[in-house]
Amino acid sequence: MTTNITKLKRSKGAPPPADVTPDVIADDTRTEKVELKPLQVRIPKAVFEEFSEQAGREFGFSHGSKKQLFLRMWQAYKAQNM
Repeated sequence: MTTNITKLKRSKGAPPPADVTPDVIADDTRTEKVELKPLQVRIPKAVFEEFSEQAGREFGFSHGSKKQLFLRMWQAYKAQNM
């Protein structure tokens, strides 16, 4: 199996054609920035490892998965108790 790389080749230093380049300014889908504050707690190592494992399973083993799991838990708590 050979890979066709002809579309990847272009002259040195030349930008990609305008019709191929996405308009990143017009497609601004970022949400409003929210001020973030750290939340630190000390928990047993086993609980931390279980929490990390669950966060990885639900949100992927990447940066921010524990934060996402915590925020989901917080929303569920508020829905039940407030």
